[in-house]
Amino acid sequence: MAAKRKKKTVHLKFGEAIEIEDLKTLASRLHMARLSGPVVQRRPGTREGDILGFVKGLRLSAQLVYFIRKRMSHTELEVSWGHLLDKNRASCSPECDIILHKKGYVDKWNGSDHPIMDFRFVHASEARAVVSCKSELGRIDAKYPAGLKKYGIKKVLLFAECCPFRRFDTLRKQAKAAGYAGLWCLYLTKADKTQIQIDDKIHVSFVKVLKSIAA
Repeated sequence: MAAKRKKKTVHLKFGEAIEIEDLKTLASRLHMARLSGPVVQRRPGTREGDILGFVKGLRLSAQLVYFIRKRMSHTELEVSWGHLLDKNRASCSPECDIILHKKGYVDKWNGSDHPIMDFRFVHASEARAVVSCKSELGRIDAKYPAGLKKYGIKKVLLFAECCPFRRFDTLRKQAKAAGYAGLWCLYLTKADKTQIQIDDKIHVSFVKVLKSIAA
């Protein structure tokens, strides 16, 4: 059994507090939606109102894109969802929930002034980091960082909506062992999943890593 994580009081500077307030708000919103999901089965054999896992994941990654764009607004980096193209533009990487890259792209699908989808193809050589987003993280996908290495991506961040409180430290160690730059999440869940802990240290650490990528 993993050691129990101790909650420590964190005294944030004003700048740190406003940098992470969007993450704290998003944590509350997504946890509320998780607790109050739609009815998906009225009787055995019938389902209705089920929300696709892809849609739930897209909501998280989209909101995280908006957050990272704010943090990158004073830099030369752009933040996109899409694929990386190799130097010959003949091969696509696995899907990248979030790409931090130099300005510009090869093409985008369904992109416009008010797009429903804004999926971009980016030169792998222009990418600085990729963020993989997960909903409820219970295990580490060890193959994903390896799949991006052949495109020259050395920094892959793993970000989840939620992680089990008692397993977070173990999952973080497993993520680093698998080649991720680290593991972060919006909130930690207790045993019954109705109670959560929002850890400011995790959010502040994530912002610091973003800044290091842009430096």
